Amino acid sequence: MVDNASSDGSVEMVKRKFSQIKLIINKENYGFAKACNQGIKIAHGRYLFFLNPDSEVTNNTYDQVINFMESHSEVGVAGCYLYYPDRRIQTSFYRFTSLANLLGRALLLYSFLPRNALTGPLFSDYLRSNRSIGRVCGGAMVVRREAFEEVELFDESFFLYYEDEDLCYRMRQKGWKIAPIPDTKIIHHHNQSGRKNIRKAIFSTYQSQFLFYRKFHSLSKLVIFRTIQLVGVSLRTLFWLFALMVSTRPEEAKERFRGYLSLLLSDFSYTKSLIN
Repeated sequence: MVDNASSDGSVEMVKRKFSQIKLIINKENYGFAKACNQGIKIAHGRYLFFLNPDSEVTNNTYDQVINFMESHSEVGVAGCYLYYPDRRIQTSFYRFTSLANLLGRALLLYSFLPRNALTGPLFSDYLRSNRSIGRVCGGAMVVRREAFEEVELFDESFFLYYEDEDLCYRMRQKGWKIAPIPDTKIIHHHNQSGRKNIRKAIFSTYQSQFLFYRKFHSLSKLVIFRTIQLVGVSLRTLFWLFALMVSTRPEEAKERFRGYLSLLLSDFSYTKSLIN
């Protein structure tokens, strides 16, 4: 277990109740990718299972994970099915980020446009079959150690978000398959970390999304990508400005407005912003 400078008593609880667990205690928050790499380097076994701290494993999920990986040697990364606490299923598998599905998100097309074979490319979560899965949700995924070592672990340039997509993309480049694991069920209390610092979560989402796209695409496409991001950010800034004026929850609206405003006032690659 790797603790990223938590302050909720988690370390003390683990020491007291689970003394057999190897515990790495970081004095500062190194982000998801770097912390996971710390754990990987001291872990043993053919498979590495990554689970968000806001998730619960149910029934025989661990057995299903092992059995699946043992019988599918071509799979480098596999994901579990995620559910909300009320047992509604969450989106657990996605296409890779593209100009088309970025445009769909930027213009909020998911709120009114039907999902079908024609409009599918506009939605990152529209999958006609398992073969169209690009990435799995990093909240509950298993990685074959052999494949992990081939791609040299997580890219620590990603502090928060998109490190799972980056990993899956590099796995695909090396010829490994990405797959869902049938009959698995993880209860995911969605986005608990992001709610603790809404402004930072918003900024990190766009920053990491940009970093991922820049890593694998040409400069000309990157300029188009950044322009589409700007359109989406502008619409959301205006929306949350209006919400701030009429909302019954002004603190949340203020945090979201400032989050999107910080994106508008940042440099091209989101390395810094005029406001914190």
